Amino acid sequence: MALETTPTSSQSDGKWRIWSVPIGSNALSVAILNGATAKSLTYGLTADGFDHQTTQATVEDKRLTLVQDLSAPGRVTETVNLKVVSSTTSDSADQVLSALAVSGALIQLTVRRAVDNATIATVAQVVDVLTGRVGVRRADAPVENGVDTAQYQFFPSSPTQRQAVLVA
Repeated sequence: MALETTPTSSQSDGKWRIWSVPIGSNALSVAILNGATAKSLTYGLTADGFDHQTTQATVEDKRLTLVQDLSAPGRVTETVNLKVVSSTTSDSADQVLSALAVSGALIQLTVRRAVDNATIATVAQVVDVLTGRVGVRRADAPVENGVDTAQYQFFPSSPTQRQAVLVA
């Protein structure tokens, strides 16, 4: 009897990279992600700092003459909460997101998984791209033996590009 093949997995520790890319720039371009246009948010986020939840509604189909209730997939709802280490450094995730919250600018978040953080973006890597706006900064309450943190909600305004491939 043959054993079932075990699919490979990847560890998330040190393997996520998140960039903020302005609208009008190609969020799938390696040149943009590795250049000065994109701002890396990765190291300014806390360990639980990128909370992206996706839910899907159920469309019920309860016809009078059917023996069984049927259903279909409904609309998708996404929520994104970003938790950052509070910082006054100009290129920190906190300051980048704070400026975006004040300006109300539409941006793109490019999210790469399963590749070491220190690895630069290269052609053919797989990413998700979320488009939307950053909400107001919400400072968190102080905690014992902890650092000051703040949170921002990201409001998606376009469907998420899932499993998109980076290009030159």
